Amino acid sequence: MNIIKTRDLSEDMINQINSIVEAQDKEHHLPLYFDFSDERCVYYLCYKGENLMSVFALFEIDDNIYEVIAFTDTANRKKGYFKALLNFLYTDLKNGTELSFICERNFLPAIECAKKLSFDYDSTETMMELDLSTYQGDEIPDIDIYEEDNDIFYIYYKDEEIGSFGFYTFNFDTGDIYFHSFNIYEEYQTKGLGKLSMRAILLFLKDMGKTKIHLQLLLENTPAYKIYKDLGFSISSEISYYKKFI
Repeated sequence: MNIIKTRDLSEDMINQINSIVEAQDKEHHLPLYFDFSDERCVYYLCYKGENLMSVFALFEIDDNIYEVIAFTDTANRKKGYFKALLNFLYTDLKNGTELSFICERNFLPAIECAKKLSFDYDSTETMMELDLSTYQGDEIPDIDIYEEDNDIFYIYYKDEEIGSFGFYTFNFDTGDIYFHSFNIYEEYQTKGLGKLSMRAILLFLKDMGKTKIHLQLLLENTPAYKIYKDLGFSISSEISYYKKFI
């Protein structure tokens, strides 16, 4: 067993990582991937001879706060490769480091592994999407939306500012956007203005020529989840975080 730590992956390393991910996708697709262009990432690779058995991608989120994505060759699970990488990783991290293991919400092998290694469930992020090209909704006469700052849009209800939101292009298709930072100010919450505002926002975005909207929220945020489901959003992926302190 040989472990390599690197930021610079060779072509052969990338090919072997992709082979492991492709094999996993055939068994059970996971909404996780390796962004080889991300310079924040450090890779830990565990080999048996010349064959890659397991790989970690470690991301530094903040001082002493890290997230890790891991894949193990499907034919070589439960043979100690993942645990060997994790033990190697522990020697690199300072005492008191917060480490989050990321996995698909319902992928039992990863969940069982996280629990066995004393990671505790922290939260689940749900990614939802809606096809705006087919969205139908009535105009909301009391809601107005204005872009007053770059990339920040403000929501007005009967001429009173009640909230804000933002979005950015999700990929090279400018009609495909990621919606974020939706906020109804505290004094206007619990009055039904959240759902009313979202209905107005969807029509506003559709009128701008946007064709698909993606957003992310915590699964535990039940009121927001219900609003988006009622508006026709569907779940595209759910990522759970299991945390421990080293």
